[in-house]
Amino acid sequence: MDDLCQACVAHFPGLHGVGVAVMTGTAQQVRYASDPVSARVEQLQLLLGEGPCRDAFDAGSPVLADDLQATAWRHRWPAFAGAALQAGARAVFALPLRAGGLGVGVLDLYRDSPGVLTGQELTDALDFADAVTDLLLAEVVPDEDSSGDHGSAAVSYLAHRAVVHQATGMISVQLETGLEEAFARLRAYAFAAERELDEVAGEVVARRLRFDELDGGPDCGAGDRDGTR
Repeated sequence: MDDLCQACVAHFPGLHGVGVAVMTGTAQQVRYASDPVSARVEQLQLLLGEGPCRDAFDAGSPVLADDLQATAWRHRWPAFAGAALQAGARAVFALPLRAGGLGVGVLDLYRDSPGVLTGQELTDALDFADAVTDLLLAEVVPDEDSSGDHGSAAVSYLAHRAVVHQATGMISVQLETGLEEAFARLRAYAFAAERELDEVAGEVVARRLRFDELDGGPDCGAGDRDGTR
């Protein structure tokens, strides 16, 4: 994956980074990021629940944001656009990763200056997306598996994020709310605290952070750091 994504960056003039997200209809995991800006762009979309990655996955077609400062993109993603610009991304191109009619994730490309993907560049980018899809499926679908259910690949891969799912369940119980609301609370806390989602989830699972004890700020209710709470 690293070699393929680095080759993708080198292939396109003006491209500065690549991110790969593995997704289902309700969950998302950052599988690869070529640099800190790409990692932040991927995390922002996960935490905020909006951005070109989410839209490309839902629509099953590329989303090409050639200038995040443009009014249209700021209106479309009011939280993501400004945060991505602050992180150092000016243009983001999201290409869905699909196996047949099923989506398994998205390949995100970013530039630190405005610009477009030309017709041939877009064709080449889609070829890279197909190659990334093949690698993702090879990671989670054994060679002898002849079921053809490639959609389960994303589910299998996301199953490795057990700590996030466990934390979501614990928050749901603590707040007496549904899982969707609990996951939204977890994402919002991680974003406000500028921390990785996995790190915050680990604190919840270790019982060092309880969401029913928070009183507003991301640093509140963290519990005893020795894990006795």
